Amino acid sequence: MFKHILVALDGSTTASLALDEAITIAKESGSTVRGIYVIDAYHVIPEVEFITVKEVIDSMRHEGNVILAEAQKKLDRAGLNANTSILETGPSCGRISEVIAKEAKSWPADLIVVGTHGRKGFSHLFLGSVAESIVRVATKPVLLIRGQEKKH
Repeated sequence: MFKHILVALDGSTTASLALDEAITIAKESGSTVRGIYVIDAYHVIPEVEFITVKEVIDSMRHEGNVILAEAQKKLDRAGLNANTSILETGPSCGRISEVIAKEAKSWPADLIVVGTHGRKGFSHLFLGSVAESIVRVATKPVLLIRGQEKKH
């Protein structure tokens, strides 16, 4: 059913759950998986005396490489045909959700899998939702994987 599955990764627990689900689906359908990490260069602060934009971007790229290396190990252990890629936002390529939707279209993915924190109220208002935005802009099917509820 799905030949190409794109999974968005950011190092969070929900992204890890999304990767697990993408692996499950890929095993069942013989799919190729692409894990992506998006550097949000769009919101990098202007340079200040003690840090440069390049240093911030380099740090995000390093974090992305670490996250994608771990994801690739997991995909390899699952025996899947898989690859990873770092993408970047910016004025010419849009926000995180737009970058993910464009990658899904150009790769071409049959399914986008993304974790969602399921925030509500003020935290959703202030933090927004990349997952919700992907659902709005993507032309491919999107599978949202919710985080696990904390037990009180």
